[in-house]
Amino acid sequence: MSLRTTSPALSYRCAPWTHAQGVDPVGSALTCDTLVLIEVSPPWPRDVGEIPAFADLQRRNLRRTRVLAVRPPADDLNDPIGKADVPLGSAVASDQPGPSVGCGVRVTIWRRVDSGRFVGTDHLVPSEGIADEVARLLEAPQADPTSRIAPAEVLLCGHGARDRCCARLGTRLALDVATAWPGVRVRRCSHTGGHRFAPTGFTLPDGRAWGFLDAETLDAIVRRSGPPPLRGHYRGDTALDTWGQVAERELFERFGWAWLDHQLTSARTEIAAGGRSATVQLAWGGPTGPAAATARIDVIRDVPVLVCGEPPERAEKTAPERALRSINLAGRG
Repeated sequence: MSLRTTSPALSYRCAPWTHAQGVDPVGSALTCDTLVLIEVSPPWPRDVGEIPAFADLQRRNLRRTRVLAVRPPADDLNDPIGKADVPLGSAVASDQPGPSVGCGVRVTIWRRVDSGRFVGTDHLVPSEGIADEVARLLEAPQADPTSRIAPAEVLLCGHGARDRCCARLGTRLALDVATAWPGVRVRRCSHTGGHRFAPTGFTLPDGRAWGFLDAETLDAIVRRSGPPPLRGHYRGDTALDTWGQVAERELFERFGWAWLDHQLTSARTEIAAGGRSATVQLAWGGPTGPAAATARIDVIRDVPVLVCGEPPERAEKTAPERALRSINLAGRG
């Protein structure tokens, strides 16, 4: 499949160029069962792992856990727990105590409770020893009697030091939708992978990842209105590996929004020799009973991942684009 020419105005920015190639973002979501969101005021370093508290958490090898920096939401001034030291980027970065007022940093922990749903809790932790406190909460979430259930959330990547497209497109989208949905918190977050699909985002509590977002598409996703806007936007279910994400989208398309009422009971991927195809087996339970599917997924092309501002021939790496070749369903589902 040949690469398409693009307007010089794109200047080889990764997201507009990738979109112009018609690249399908499905299968590009991270896989995780826990998201740890730590409020740190930008600017963030290119790798948030350079922040000592983040580095300490990463050294603990937390299984299927992703730690992200998040910017305080637009309505923090009206949020009592959010008033306490939300702009303490310097305190978090140095892992030193912050000012005496509040002396805390908001941390949100989203834990997977089943294949399609997370539960989130907001915590206020001391500015000093953030990593130790987060690790303690991950082991014993009930240890914080002052925690509260987190609202539904949209996370949009706005990590400017990592990628200009996320900085420009993600930030603009976050500002446009900051107060769009009552009861839904919108926050900008650090890099989640796939900046070539900017604006990128996560919806919680369903734990789905999305790309090439705009306000209209995101509104349909949050409100679950009309047919799910999957083609060209859906990156995948974070419960599954990259191959399983491709197969799961087909089920999402067939069932519509009702698919989110189903629960996966098993997932298995067998990658063929050479790594260019795989067989995925998924089983689930739904309102009409158990069912299963066997899908064949192929890599259909390797797409350059642009170095920002450079033409594709100067790309330092490529990323596979995967597609569903066949799927067979058994049971009623």
